[in-house]
Amino acid sequence: MVEVVRTVEQPTFPQLPLSQTEMSSTMENEQTTPVEKVDNEQPPPRTIKMVRDSQKDMFYVPKKCPGLRNSRRSNGKIVHPQAYAIPLTNPDIVFFLRKYSPVFLPEDADFYDSYRMFLHRFPGRPKELETIAHLLVPIKSGGIWEPLGVVIAHNLTQEGLDRMAHADELMKEVQKIFEFEREPGWYCFV
Repeated sequence: MVEVVRTVEQPTFPQLPLSQTEMSSTMENEQTTPVEKVDNEQPPPRTIKMVRDSQKDMFYVPKKCPGLRNSRRSNGKIVHPQAYAIPLTNPDIVFFLRKYSPVFLPEDADFYDSYRMFLHRFPGRPKELETIAHLLVPIKSGGIWEPLGVVIAHNLTQEGLDRMAHADELMKEVQKIFEFEREPGWYCFV
């Protein structure tokens, strides 16, 4: 087991020069600064049973890669920034928080509370969720849905597009975490 130790830093203020005795007592105080242990291991997720609508066939899932982002007509066709991501509904976010978050999510938590807790990095958060984006998803009935989404790849850089080589593995991991079968697609983001 690897144990990470982080020291708790106290704010420093400008001071006048210290005498020799004050300096030695200051050095002793610095050496006995309290330490806070940070557990780096991921606790096992809770078992959660929650009925959620699959939202299948509610929105378009564009699968075609748009190519590398290009904002200048002189360099060819304009390609807007997009992310290959899996959109998440509010029930998906609540399900995730009840399963993984070390802080208890109350039954009467509103959307803002769950949104804020979901974006907060906490111990035990799966590493597959390191990139979250605010997506613009076209709905089949017309209009735009603006959910959060787990980003698998993006077209901002060539390295972002190269992540598509491992997209299937990451997609399966995200589907396993959220316990759904939702497919990723290429979406614009804010």
